[in-house]
Amino acid sequence: MLVAIIAAFASICAIVIIRYYAVKTRLTEKSIDEAIARRLHASPVMMEVRGLRELNGVMRNLLIDLIEAEDIKPQNSGGQIAPHERKRLFSIREARRREIYAEAIVLLRQTNVLHDKTRVE
Repeated sequence: MLVAIIAAFASICAIVIIRYYAVKTRLTEKSIDEAIARRLHASPVMMEVRGLRELNGVMRNLLIDLIEAEDIKPQNSGGQIAPHERKRLFSIREARRREIYAEAIVLLRQTNVLHDKTRVE
């Protein structure tokens, strides 16, 4: 009986010690991961990646706008389009296309300026 009590006590102590070290290891790993995340968040490479992701989203939206501008249809669903209506739709499409191209040019110039500044430093 005494041997069973000692064995149970020893196994309980072993389990408590193992759990203590497991928790301590997890907390240490978590603090290391947080330190790495802070370093990566402040690194210039990650800042550039975030900037490229934002630029990618903006360019994607411009392309979507361009596709939507090409798909302008008349309000009526009839098969024939009047010549003045066709001319109006064409002018709207051309104006929107010019706006989108101008936005893309401004965006590309801004990114070139940003890249030139980062290369100089």
